[in-house]
Amino acid sequence: MKAIVYYDVGDFRLEDVATPKIGSKEILVRVRACGICSTDLYRAEYRRAKPGSVLGHEISGEVAEIGSEVKRFNIGDRVAVLHHAPCGACYYCMHAQEPLCDQYRRTNVDPGGFAEYIRVPSELVEKTVVKIPEKMSFEEATMIEPTACAVRAISKSRVSPGDTVLVIGGGPLGLLNAQVAKAYGATQVIVSDHHDFRIKIAEKVGVDYAFNSKKTNIEESVRGLTDGRGADLVVIAVASSSAVQEGLKIVRWGGKVCIFGDFRDVPQPNLDIDPKIILRDDVTILGSWGCAPYDYYAAFNLIKSGRVKVKDMITHKFPLEQFNEALRVISSRECMRVVLEI
Repeated sequence: MKAIVYYDVGDFRLEDVATPKIGSKEILVRVRACGICSTDLYRAEYRRAKPGSVLGHEISGEVAEIGSEVKRFNIGDRVAVLHHAPCGACYYCMHAQEPLCDQYRRTNVDPGGFAEYIRVPSELVEKTVVKIPEKMSFEEATMIEPTACAVRAISKSRVSPGDTVLVIGGGPLGLLNAQVAKAYGATQVIVSDHHDFRIKIAEKVGVDYAFNSKKTNIEESVRGLTDGRGADLVVIAVASSSAVQEGLKIVRWGGKVCIFGDFRDVPQPNLDIDPKIILRDDVTILGSWGCAPYDYYAAFNLIKSGRVKVKDMITHKFPLEQFNEALRVISSRECMRVVLEI
C-alpha cells in the first residue's frame, strides 16, 4: 500500500509499505480521508516522531476487513476512528481523566492515517470507532476528533448560558472551540487572530465577533462587550506563552483561562504568573488535552446535527501524492483545515 513516511524535518516520502495484518478482534480500515493536524507536524518538526513512521490521526474510511470475533462492524461500513482508547477501569478513568490513562496513551492505529490502510486494535474497535451516515462526507468525518478535543475543553471549563467566551487563536482548533462554546450556551463568542483569512472563516461559521489582533485592541474590545468585566472564559488555542499572558489580562475576576494549545514541542518561554491573579482575582487556570470516547460521540452528534459547521473549515484537499504541496499551503497560513483524500 502507499503511505507517507516521515524521516526527518521536512523529509516526508511517498513509499510502498506492507499492508497491516489484523487479529481476530481487529479491523482493517481503508482510509478515505485524513486531516493534517499541527500536532503531527510539530512531532515531525521537533523530531518527536520516529524516523520511518507514518503520522496522521484524524481518520475516516471504510471497513475493508474484519477479524473473526468482530461483531459490531461489517465490511463496507463507513467509519471514523479515534486513535486512543482508555481502559475504563483505572484511577484516571474512574475520575473522568481518561487522557491520563496508561492504555489511552499506549493505544494507537497502525500505521498512522497518512496511508491507504490502517489496522485498528481491539481496544479501539470496542470503544472509539463510530459509523458515519452517508450524508456526512469522509472529509467532514475527519473533523470529529479535533471537535471532540474542543468538546472536552469547553466541558471542563463549564461554559454556562450567558457566558462571554474569548478564543485566542483562530486556527481549526480555535474555531472548533468557538463553535462548541456557542453550542453549549455561550451568549457571546469572540475570536482573535492576526490572519485576515482566518477572520473571514470565523465569521462564516457563526462566531459573534472576530478581530484581527494586529488591527484591534482585543482587551478593550472584550471589555467593551462585557460592561468592563472581561471574558468569563478565555481559551488559549495557540502554543504561545504571550497568548496566555494576554488571556490573563482579559479574563474577568472569577473567570477561567483554559490552555488548549499544544505546548509539548513548541519552544516557548516559561510563564511568569502573579499568584495574586489566582488568589485575589479568583481566576482559575486549567488545561485540556485529548478527549474521551464520550467526547468523541458528542462531537459526532454536534457535526451530524449541524450545530458545529465543519464543511466551511475544510479549505484545501490533496491526494496522498501531493502531501508536500499540502505542507506548503499549511505553512502559508492561507488555509484552515487541510485534508488528504486517499
